[in-house]
Amino acid sequence: MAIEETPYWDDRLIKNSARGSSKSLMVNPEKIYVFPVPKPTFQFIENIWQSFTNKMVSLIHFDDEPVFSFSIFEVIDNDQMKIVSTATHFKLKEIAERRRIPGFDEYIKKSRPIPLSDPRNESARFIQKAIIDFNKGLRPEIQIINLKEEEIHPEKKVLLSDTMNYAVGLPLFVNENPIGILWGITKDPLREDEIRPLMLQLYSLFDVIDFVTAKEMETANDPYIAQKNIEKADTVSNSRNLFYTTTKDQKEPVTSIIFKSHQYNMEYRMDASFIIPTTEGYAVSLKSFTPEKLNSTGKNLLLIPGFFCRRSVMDKLAKELALKYGYRVFLMDMRGRSRQTMPKHGKKEGWTVDNYIQDDFPEVLRWIRWHYPSERTVVVGHSMGGMIPRFYASSYDIIKELKEEFNLPRPEEHLAGVVSITSPNYISLKSNFIGLDTIKKGFGLMPHQMISDMILSMASFSMQATIQTIDLKKFFKFLLNLHSSLRTFSYDIGTKVLTIKDFVGYKEITPPEWYFLMEDVFCEESVSVIMQFFQSQISNHRSFLSQDGKINYTENFIKNFNLPIYSVIGTVDQIVPEDTLSDLAKLPSENKVITKYDQGHLGIIFHPETVRKMTEGINDWITKLP
Repeated sequence: MAIEETPYWDDRLIKNSARGSSKSLMVNPEKIYVFPVPKPTFQFIENIWQSFTNKMVSLIHFDDEPVFSFSIFEVIDNDQMKIVSTATHFKLKEIAERRRIPGFDEYIKKSRPIPLSDPRNESARFIQKAIIDFNKGLRPEIQIINLKEEEIHPEKKVLLSDTMNYAVGLPLFVNENPIGILWGITKDPLREDEIRPLMLQLYSLFDVIDFVTAKEMETANDPYIAQKNIEKADTVSNSRNLFYTTTKDQKEPVTSIIFKSHQYNMEYRMDASFIIPTTEGYAVSLKSFTPEKLNSTGKNLLLIPGFFCRRSVMDKLAKELALKYGYRVFLMDMRGRSRQTMPKHGKKEGWTVDNYIQDDFPEVLRWIRWHYPSERTVVVGHSMGGMIPRFYASSYDIIKELKEEFNLPRPEEHLAGVVSITSPNYISLKSNFIGLDTIKKGFGLMPHQMISDMILSMASFSMQATIQTIDLKKFFKFLLNLHSSLRTFSYDIGTKVLTIKDFVGYKEITPPEWYFLMEDVFCEESVSVIMQFFQSQISNHRSFLSQDGKINYTENFIKNFNLPIYSVIGTVDQIVPEDTLSDLAKLPSENKVITKYDQGHLGIIFHPETVRKMTEGINDWITKLP
């Protein structure tokens, strides 16, 4: 997508800065003294500088191709510069899985510090020039170097491999002090049409590292939060303004940031987080993307993630729908996904899928209607996130009667339609895995308490709450151990079992995407939610039940769902195989569309080309809704 033609000089301007001096009076860059990084800053950034290189090798061009294969960070350490962090595009998956990467430590040890005063230290010369630029109100000039032809310090020359041919350098500052230079290295030269879009991304990264590091040092002093915020930063946009805004229904301020999207050539605002109280002291959290120009459909979109996932898993979908098609998009974090959604005081009980359906979802519908009374909502749910609106709408009368709450939001008044992405009608552990049918039979031979104890053995107590939750990795390890323990029930088990790779189900997934999933998207889940899935699987074939067994959500969905529905199926999805969606054609809805993509469970909302095609189809469908 074309970007607005702006002079390169303007790209480098730091907002609200226009400092400058006469050229005849300007000092020589080589005379600039580079101060050591302040000790508190150095102690903080040494906990997060791995995120600098991880983010650098995660950058992609607008055509979805990776920019760099290798990255290093050189820090200013007193009177010298030294390489302290490195990452490769192809090794982020191993980093996410906490594997030891052969060569990384050796590379760092092999590199030697180079004095700032060494005339051959090109990094020091770039830092000196960057200090002058920064004092003029400019971001540093991006350095592009041909490593095979230009003069490189001998200590660095020995570190180069045959595939390290071109380097792009970004000097970094924190609190107006230079801290070092971040390098991205590639085998092939940049094309002429790739240079400016890349520079815009790098300037966004420059701003993010400066802002996030300074903010965390000043407030929470939390390196982990700083690392996560840097790694998941949107570098294809540049922040223009940051405000803390108030809302009429919460005490905590909302962070409102106005961005300019380089990729879509438009401004948009992100608001996070709207906190909506639900039941038992819990809350849900919303963030929103609002484009500078809304479309004329009169529809808001509410995106709900699935099992074990935070809302950021749907960012790619959300930005495409907001920035390309002009929708106001809300993304929902359900209860238990963050500290803001947990009870602040008192006993903290676990939660079930029923709480998502019967408590959290209707409160969000109320909130959206209160703020936007003339607009209706289209829910876009992935996996379990698609089950929530479907089961709420189709079991509405029963839920209202059981809860004795007669002012529940009526689905037909609030919802214009539901987009359901790889969302099952019931839970099927059989799937396509050799041996999982045997696991199901094994469950039937076990006492209920034994099953509960096995699941509870995975429990952890996190989020500063005395509540049992399950970590995703422990969950898959549990399935693996359970699979082994049931070998006596069958000789035909084989070796393939459910893994995180199967959960993703995305053969084209890149290492940076894998890293993002493992480090930021996957979260913990209530033990009660896990128990509800397993109990429904064991006790009632082809049905999903409420925890107390009073509501058969699947049966009600097939009989009662009459809202417009756009169903997306992943043909290679092994978590929600097609046979669990076979009843979609039977729905009483007069507006039901079923579409398929050759993707797996999470891959369907991550693969860039699939996301573009899917959002195009979703937009076409929504524009035809009344």
